[in-house]
Amino acid sequence: MTPPERKYTPRTFRRNFRSGIRLAGEGWAAYGRPVREPTVGRALGAGFRAVAGETWLVVLGLCVALSRGLLALPGTAFVVAVSWLVAREALHRGGGLPGVVAAVAQAWSAPRFRSIAIGLWLGGLLLWGALRVAWVAGAAPLVAWRLSGASGPSPAFAEGAARRFHQVLPAAVVALLLDLLGKGMVLAAVLGVVAVGSRAQGSGSSGPAAFVAALGVAAAALLATSLSALGDVAVARAAMAGEDLLRSLKRGLGSFLSRPAAFLVVILAVWLGTVLASGSLQGVLGLLGSAARGGPRWLMVVPDAMLAVLGALLAAGAELWRLAAVGVLSLAPQEGREKRVMTFRSESLGIRPPSQ
Repeated sequence: MTPPERKYTPRTFRRNFRSGIRLAGEGWAAYGRPVREPTVGRALGAGFRAVAGETWLVVLGLCVALSRGLLALPGTAFVVAVSWLVAREALHRGGGLPGVVAAVAQAWSAPRFRSIAIGLWLGGLLLWGALRVAWVAGAAPLVAWRLSGASGPSPAFAEGAARRFHQVLPAAVVALLLDLLGKGMVLAAVLGVVAVGSRAQGSGSSGPAAFVAALGVAAAALLATSLSALGDVAVARAAMAGEDLLRSLKRGLGSFLSRPAAFLVVILAVWLGTVLASGSLQGVLGLLGSAARGGPRWLMVVPDAMLAVLGALLAAGAELWRLAAVGVLSLAPQEGREKRVMTFRSESLGIRPPSQ
């Protein structure tokens, strides 16, 4: 018997997603009017409804986000314990504060200390990354099940995490590398702007130099966002459709190049919604904090703790929403769309269908 999470292949996803806005239903007759490709609003709405139907996945993502601090405790505890022992020994010898600082600095410079501390930190970071990959691998089949109409048995989170982990992991690593490459390009563009501005200052070519610098930064930001979007598409295809790394990158690149503006608008819309929700949350909790100033001191900790927890919950929900919307754009049916060509024979020099 085929496991439930393996039933949501790209072909099944495309067939079931033809339902239009009416995603739920039993059988082909219950689906709405077929569509040729989803719009940006439809992808955002369908992704939001799919994540809202599985809110416990967002809570699980919150637990994964909070586990990052717990996994960093071994490295932090090691550094604190060694520093405390070295400082206490230096105080017993009567070295005073300068002796304590010198002893702690000497302990931190030891190769064994640095190797153990870096190893514990990297181990915690890698384990946290594996937990995030397992969370995405287990949550994506459930989200795809919601997007496909929630027909048939619901896939199990544990089974999806076990069967999709080896497919999502390389896609997530490539997505991380693409994101780092994009950020490096933006940083290089900013440094180039600083270098060009320092040379053009006081000369007569400051105007053209500023225009070229602004154009370079804008191009770098656009390319960085595109690389990040391509990584999200690869992760979404690997997690929802079970594609391997090469296939998810190849087909994801094809779907992204066919509608680059739609993918960028979806990612920017999710980011903007997250920023607005986070700002509203900070405002409300700021009012609660100002009202608690006249009470006990422990009440001041409550708004900060609530802000951290709700912020992590919002980030987990936004990540699932982004992957769901990107998956809709990438895996939904694209056939039947009339190809458009650029022609210079038209008086408007615009894009027109070949049938005209």
